[in-house]
Amino acid sequence: MNKNKTAVPSPNLSRRRFLARSTVAAVGAGALGSALLSPAAWAASAIGDHASTTLLRMARDVFPHDSLEDKYYAQVMSPLAEQAAKDSDLQTLLKDGVAALDEQAKKRFGKVYLEVATEADRVTILKALQDSPFFQKIKGDLMMGIYNNQELWPRFGYGGSAWEKGGYVNRGFDENDWIEGV
Repeated sequence: MNKNKTAVPSPNLSRRRFLARSTVAAVGAGALGSALLSPAAWAASAIGDHASTTLLRMARDVFPHDSLEDKYYAQVMSPLAEQAAKDSDLQTLLKDGVAALDEQAKKRFGKVYLEVATEADRVTILKALQDSPFFQKIKGDLMMGIYNNQELWPRFGYGGSAWEKGGYVNRGFDENDWIEGV
C-alpha cells in the first residue's frame, strides 16, 4: 500500500439513514412549495380557481390599499375558505355571490368581474350587491381581518391600543401626520 495516498473515508450513510434524511427533505420541500402558492390559491379547493381569484379581486376593491400585498387579503380569506370547505351553506353563499358578481358585470360591461378593467367600474358592480348577505359577509370578514392585523397597524399609522400605556393624551395624539386636518 502506498503511504502517500490518503484514504478517503467512506460515507457513513446506510439505507435507513438515507431514507430518513430524504423523507425530511421531501417534507421540507412540500412545506416550501405550499408556502409559495399564489395568494389566489387560498380557496381553490373549496370554491374553485375562478371564485377564489374573483374574491381576492373583490377584497382589494372593497378595502383598496395599494401598498398592501395580496398575501394580507389572502390571510383574511383563507379561514373563510377553510370554513366553506366544511360548511355547505357558506360554500353556496360564496359560489352564488361570485356568480352574482359575474352576472352584474356581464349585464353592465359584457364580461365577468375579473375582466372589468377599472376599479371604478368594479365598484359600481359591488354597489349593486352591497346589501346582499354575500357582500356583507366578505366586507365583515375583511374589515376585522385587515384592520385587526397587528402586523399591518404600522402601515396604517396606528400605534395600537394605548389604554395600558396611559392613553393617547400624553403620548403625542396631536402629532399624527397621517390624519389630514389635525
